[in-house]
Amino acid sequence: MTSHPPQPPPVRTGPSAALVRAAVIGCAAVGLAVLVGRPVLILAGLPLLAWALVALARRLARGEEHGVAAPHARTTRRTIEEGGTAAVTLTTAPGVLTAATIPMRAHALFGPRHGSAAGDGSLRLRVTAQRWGRIRIGPMHVLVTDSLGAFRSQQQLPALDIQVMPSSTVLDAPVEVPTPIGVSGVHLSRRRGDGTALSEVREFRPGDRLHRINWRVTNRTGKLHTNATFTEQDTEVLIVTDTISDISPAPWSSDEAPTSLDMTIRATSAVARHYLTAGDRVSLFDIGHLIGPVRAGTGPRQLRVLTDALARAGRQDGRTRTARRLRTVRPGTLTVVCTPLLHAEAIGQIGVLVAHGADVIVVDTLPPSIGDVSVLRGKAMRIDSKISDRFWPEAWALRRLLRETTVRELREAGVPVTAWDGPSSLAPVLLSLSAARSAPRMRRS
Repeated sequence: MTSHPPQPPPVRTGPSAALVRAAVIGCAAVGLAVLVGRPVLILAGLPLLAWALVALARRLARGEEHGVAAPHARTTRRTIEEGGTAAVTLTTAPGVLTAATIPMRAHALFGPRHGSAAGDGSLRLRVTAQRWGRIRIGPMHVLVTDSLGAFRSQQQLPALDIQVMPSSTVLDAPVEVPTPIGVSGVHLSRRRGDGTALSEVREFRPGDRLHRINWRVTNRTGKLHTNATFTEQDTEVLIVTDTISDISPAPWSSDEAPTSLDMTIRATSAVARHYLTAGDRVSLFDIGHLIGPVRAGTGPRQLRVLTDALARAGRQDGRTRTARRLRTVRPGTLTVVCTPLLHAEAIGQIGVLVAHGADVIVVDTLPPSIGDVSVLRGKAMRIDSKISDRFWPEAWALRRLLRETTVRELREAGVPVTAWDGPSSLAPVLLSLSAARSAPRMRRS
């Protein structure tokens, strides 16, 4: 099967209303002067007829097919972060009046405010992204006229896509992990070996490296002593996202209130950036098929791959997706599960990860306004006009109470659960895991 090149957008061209009026009035004045025999009438229509003839001559001299230059649109940036701004530049030719209109999009601000602008041969519009995802700019309706306003062209340019990355939040948390499982990195191991962290100073043994000899202790004791160090290891961090469904915030929340998918994407981006900066290997697995799996990798390239996968996730369908399960995981892998804890498939996946020996941390991404019982006590703003279902707050309040049972059972099983509330959300959990790792353990006899 042969593929055909895309057809150019249709162009509607023709003389403007001013040219038609000038030609009609000029010809009518000349004809009336001949019929009536009053040459003075020619002076009334001659300037208009001369202007029309000059406009037609200029068009023929330039040899333009449509009478005006064809517009071209481009964006200064194809990828921006949340809160970032990109510019859309539309150019035709110098001295050509250009006007453009762009349809408004959700979660995007346009400048000028209503997405319409005009300029002399070139115009510039600003697009500010409020949320991650993909912003489609267009289709853009462009009206171009020549400098005399005699001929105009209307054209619809194809839409331009801008990829919006999740905001680059710096996670305010330690980089220690409970169980380092690599061979090199920034995490201290319990076993001694090559590293930079001092473990002890002991007597020299055959096989010790000569550059680790501690000459101060050797001179003081008269016996050869060497420095023993802990090995430094990296680890593998697995981020599991629950995108089975997107839970919207309560109707009385502000327009900027995040959904569960927003919180999941932002938490995933922050955790990945945090551990990739520390030199660890980070991978991603999505239960809801919305985000493609990302294999384990390190460094800035892995961060770009992961943020690109997050930005490509769509939120337009609003439907519940089928769940899939991660079959196996390496024991000791630090696993961060971002989930609103509403679906049995996601809760069952947490149990599977724990059974395989992973160090699991659950990040609760349910919007805090869902199930807010203060609404039932009348302490919140009036919501009667914003809710179509009369018992909507009561239903979600009961659902959140049922969900608390799941949270309590997870914590009793040794799985910490913390609500996502910005960069400092994981700090207490990671600090407690680090303290538990370094705490003394009872030896079995």
